[in-house]
Amino acid sequence: MTIKEELPPGEVPPEEIQEANAIVSFTFSDMFKSILGPRGSKKLITSGATKIDAADLVTSNAYSIVKELEYKHPAADILINAGLTQGERVGDGVSTVMALIGEFVWRGYELKKLGIHQNVVISGYAMALERTKEMLNDLASTVNITESDAYLKQVAKTALKISAYGGEDNLADAIVKSIRRLSESGEIDVDDVAIETNKGGRVVDTRFYEGVVIDRDILDALPTEKENAKIALLDFPIEHKEPKVKGRKELKTGTAARERSSAGDTVGALDFHVKLSKPSHFKEFREARTKLFDDLIDSVIESGADVYCCRWGVDDDALDKFRRAGVMLIKRVKLTDLKRLEKSTAGKIVQDVSDLDASKFGSAGKVVQRPVGGDKYVFFEQCPYTKSSTIIIRGAFLRILEGMVGDIKSALYAVALLFDDNRVVPGGGAVEIECATQLRKFAMSIASKEQMVVDAFADALESIPQAIAKNSGMDQIDTLAELRAEHYAGNINLGISGMDKKVKDMMDEGIIDPMQVKLQAIITATGAAIGMIKIDDLHIAKNAVTEEANNPEAQVAGRTRDLIETEQQSSGFQMSGGRLKYGRTGEKHPKSVYRKD
Repeated sequence: MTIKEELPPGEVPPEEIQEANAIVSFTFSDMFKSILGPRGSKKLITSGATKIDAADLVTSNAYSIVKELEYKHPAADILINAGLTQGERVGDGVSTVMALIGEFVWRGYELKKLGIHQNVVISGYAMALERTKEMLNDLASTVNITESDAYLKQVAKTALKISAYGGEDNLADAIVKSIRRLSESGEIDVDDVAIETNKGGRVVDTRFYEGVVIDRDILDALPTEKENAKIALLDFPIEHKEPKVKGRKELKTGTAARERSSAGDTVGALDFHVKLSKPSHFKEFREARTKLFDDLIDSVIESGADVYCCRWGVDDDALDKFRRAGVMLIKRVKLTDLKRLEKSTAGKIVQDVSDLDASKFGSAGKVVQRPVGGDKYVFFEQCPYTKSSTIIIRGAFLRILEGMVGDIKSALYAVALLFDDNRVVPGGGAVEIECATQLRKFAMSIASKEQMVVDAFADALESIPQAIAKNSGMDQIDTLAELRAEHYAGNINLGISGMDKKVKDMMDEGIIDPMQVKLQAIITATGAAIGMIKIDDLHIAKNAVTEEANNPEAQVAGRTRDLIETEQQSSGFQMSGGRLKYGRTGEKHPKSVYRKD
């Protein structure tokens, strides 16, 4: 079945397609404008509007929104991918990208209605972008981050939207400490900083910790502290082996499943069958089962480690031997934490007890259990890989923590960028206003229709300070007029202080952004907008679902399109990154995508 047979080219007029794309772009732009600035609003993304079955998300972090927001219009895919590109490359500035794309596309569509060809619009946008790059280089200031953390903390506070939580000094301090620690060894990988959550406290109690922190308890009556520890990372259960039972649900691996806790399915079964014909056989089976279990425990303990981190379950029957051996044992360790321990301790994850020996052990100068809030955490300190660190964020309840995660991630990336390029630009819309002012002067030197396009580009840039003023409760027109006058007079650093609701010098106020964040945002937004403006036709192909639903036999059987689509939906969805998984062993929460396990 070809595309033409379903919807031939030209079936929908180009004007209608471009208008629809412009409306979709501007709708997204409006949605993200409202979260700009320190007083920006939050968005509630319900479970029905996310890509997976997850808990409702309340956040003002644009990167978190674009990663989870469900959409159906084909043009929305370009917009969402632009936001994801910004987030993946620099980790911040996603809301600026989403707001600017809509403005660029809509103003380009308005120019086209005035009779300006779309290729002229594209050419004008390209000219404006090149000029904007030059102006950003001129506006950027080089700051010294080797002798002081002042500029790093200012960038962190700007990215955090400080009014949202309070305790911004503690958050910024934890972020700067973690990135500073990573920078000591050369290349910075923000993923080396883990974020754990602990509800019930205050945001000011957020702390930075060196090494790896595991949100699990050490099993009862076992040692809670070890010096110069040898660490074994186990990816197999320490449980009684079970035979395969007919009718029992099986895992994809073919082994029988045992539900022991919400942390994950336990693969604690051998692939064998047992047939009992005499009562005495049952006793023999139990004896053999116990021997297998004892051999497993003895092999683990005799390997010689001091600390065992097991991804799966541990039967209570095994604890007595571990107590007598005087070793530390942690069960249900998340796979992501197990991999972080593998990297930090220089150990190897072992998937079979026969492979467990001293060569697979990791090491740490100290492993200790400490209380944080009302919960206990295990701290792995003085690891061979010194870059690893953890931030434990505190908050009164889950929704505060959920919103903080995305902002902290963005702040981590923003601070890390300064170690690659230590140039900053004023925030609060100052850059956009100055670029718009200079672009209008530049437009006057263009003796063609591109002059109108460059002016439209400048108008689009001014939508950013307008949105910040609106979100801060200021009069948009008065604020924009004041900013234009000040920048025309040469005060290039003046922008909007949302907290004070005044126009101030952003560099003096410490409201600054890494130059790379702002530059990448304008480049990404312009590129995506140009791609949207070029679209003037739409092809829709039949899919297999439609063909099957139209089959007479399917219609007789009552197999509707909705039913067929439901049957073909994937049973699971995996996504790298995203929301953190909260809760401890024994608690049940909706699925979350910040942890794959």
